[in-house]
Amino acid sequence: MEETYPIQTTDLAGSSYELGTSLSRSLAKDPSRLSEFQRFVTQENTQVKSLPVYTEQALNKVFTLLKQRSPGITEWVEGMASKLGIPAKELFLFSTGGYFSDMAHALDQRRDGCSTFSVSLSDQGPILAKNRDSKSAYGPWPVAIRVRPQKGFGYLAMTTYGVPGVNSSGMNEHGLAVADTHATSSDIGPGLPRFALTEKILTQCTWVDEALGMIMKEPLIGRGNLILADAQGALGVAELGHCRRAVRSCTSGYLVNTNHFTDPLLRSAFLETNPGSLKGTSEARYSRLSELLSTGDHTLAEAKQIMPYHGGALDSLCRHEELDPPYRTISTVFYLPQQRKMIFSDGYPCMAQYRELVWQ
Repeated sequence: MEETYPIQTTDLAGSSYELGTSLSRSLAKDPSRLSEFQRFVTQENTQVKSLPVYTEQALNKVFTLLKQRSPGITEWVEGMASKLGIPAKELFLFSTGGYFSDMAHALDQRRDGCSTFSVSLSDQGPILAKNRDSKSAYGPWPVAIRVRPQKGFGYLAMTTYGVPGVNSSGMNEHGLAVADTHATSSDIGPGLPRFALTEKILTQCTWVDEALGMIMKEPLIGRGNLILADAQGALGVAELGHCRRAVRSCTSGYLVNTNHFTDPLLRSAFLETNPGSLKGTSEARYSRLSELLSTGDHTLAEAKQIMPYHGGALDSLCRHEELDPPYRTISTVFYLPQQRKMIFSDGYPCMAQYRELVWQ
């Protein structure tokens, strides 16, 4: 059985720089864990730097744009760097390396999966759920945070050590919840990464429609999707390209999102990078989620039964490493917007031992 890593929880408060130092402090307290993380960042960045499309100039272009459009994110990076003993630019490359992998159409890098859905009404009100799939080497580094920023709304989030903002999913104090997925795309360019966009949504928006409006206006890198739900039961999906993007919303039923584009505007930009035996897994998981959500009542208990689904190599939602080594499900999270609560577990959802973090 693969090793699992208990997800730490931590409270952050203050300026963006202070959020960065606070996030990294618990990691920095453990010298052996810090050394392991430093080695991991070096290994990831070495792979990216070996790509023919990588240049420091291209990295600086994204960093400069972030300083203009979301300066708190660059300050967050600097705060993390002060505690982790890793230069700020190296941490920023660690956060954005997938941009270069997509540019290179690097078939053996960043095949991160993820299966997400949202429902408008359940026994707990709206629900937003995510299985996070990634390389097993990322397994030790997710962290659950409760954030009280100096500016903007507070929020809960599942994110990653060493990455600023919200690198996976979150929900703010008003009950607006957001989760991201990666989609390898040819429509990419300098812009806000998803971790910066999601943080901006959570700190500045209250409702799904407000968030979708922001998404349509911001300059984005592309290469991914967002799924949203709010406390009134509104749902949304945004498919993100650099030049093109598509949004849709509803106030009843459910929405699903995996790792490809479904809107005609972006469909041709999607790049299938999985090996032959796994081609079509995103579409298969999308169909399986839609089928499971179309039958029965929507309850939190049912949602917890959906995410551990084991089918075939293509449509399994609980992704064990033997299906596609070294990729696997590393965490599961459910957001309950009306209760301002996140319920989460590390590792495979079929073995989940759920914990809670509440906005208070």
